[in-house]
Amino acid sequence: MTLDTIWNAALASLEILDDSTRLDMVGQAERAQVPPGTVIIAQDEADDRVFLLLQGRARVVLLSENGQEIWLDAFESGAVFGELAALTGSPRISGIVAETDCDLAVFEGSAFFGLVRRHGEIGLALSRLLARRVQHTTQRMFELSALSAPGRIYAELLRMSRPVGTDGTARVIEPAPSMKELALRVNSTRETASRTINDLQRKGLLKKLTSRIELVDPDQLDRLRGSS
Repeated sequence: MTLDTIWNAALASLEILDDSTRLDMVGQAERAQVPPGTVIIAQDEADDRVFLLLQGRARVVLLSENGQEIWLDAFESGAVFGELAALTGSPRISGIVAETDCDLAVFEGSAFFGLVRRHGEIGLALSRLLARRVQHTTQRMFELSALSAPGRIYAELLRMSRPVGTDGTARVIEPAPSMKELALRVNSTRETASRTINDLQRKGLLKKLTSRIELVDPDQLDRLRGSS
């Protein structure tokens, strides 16, 4: 059995490097491809499957009593999700929705934790992933309580961006989020997100192109975030 490029990239991002561990994971997984908009995990459902996102992007959401979708997080290639329900035996506490075409490795809960018992590398990867999620959630809770809506938008732009160029002074978000998506991410309105982006463009701190957003001066944007 051999691993394709997509499997290799996802497992490398999890820092799972041992060949026997990788092959065991492939052997225990079912492969699934889903289109954008697919509900991968439904909130409140009783299901213990664990998912590895091999390729694509998905969002984590909560549905309020009136059906409003509350954005919680975004997952990209290499993310593991669904493990909490498998660990606790409780219904799903949130939903996962595909934002792009997603290539998934799907594990039955018992099979996944059999892998964890056999391979310490998987348990370590899962521990790192959960620790990063706790840090991420704590940071967002702080931003919601301490920053203005523009400040939260500055923070989210910095978080979503990736460095470009040899000196690393500029950062890019690609693909560019819609104003609706940006607003959902920071618990604000589309009008506030659009007004904030336009203001950053006027100040020369941001360039909004067709398919991407360029952060011209990330350091200044970070200073604005801290003072908002």
